[in-house]
Formats: sequence, structure tokens, C-alpha cells
Amino acid sequence: MASEEKFSTIEDFMDALKKLNLVKVAFSEVKERRVEQTREDLIEVVVVREVDILSYKDSVIYKFSDKGDHLESHYQLLVENGFDVKRINKNIT
Repeated sequence: MASEEKFSTIEDFMDALKKLNLVKVAFSEVKERRVEQTREDLIEVVVVREVDILSYKDSVIYKFSDKGDHLESHYQLLVENGFDVKRINKNIT
């Protein structure tokens, strides 16, 4: 059975992967507008920007998640630090 280890910063995530000699990561991102009910009487279009960065070894999933406008800088940081990054688009539309 697989377990999951979550990290609060991308730096901690990268340090852990380097110690485990893991270089392949999945960069699973969402960048789109979605309709969401924000109040009981209101439906709005909201901008969703989030990423899950994942790697796997010995039945353990290593995960860092973030939201916001700075997701591209996470991708660049991973590449600059020698990681083999596979981009995955999780947009609904």
C-alpha cells in the first residue's frame, strides 16, 4: 500500500528528492476559469491556478502543492535544479 509524504515548501520537496536520488517529477497543473458557487445566492467565474508536483519511489508518493500566480517559477526552479519535469494539464475544459 502506497503512502504519501507532503511538503510545505518546494525547497524541502527538492531536498528530499535529491537525498533519494529522484530526478523525475510530474508537474500537474490547473490554469483555467471555473464557475463556482461563492455564496448561497451567487455563482461566479473564478480563476483557478494550482499545481501538484509529484514523485514516487518504493511505494511512497512525494508531493508538493501550491496555488497562485507564481506556478511557472516553480517549474523553472525544478528545471534549473536538474529535475526531469513532465508537465501534465489537469484543466477541465
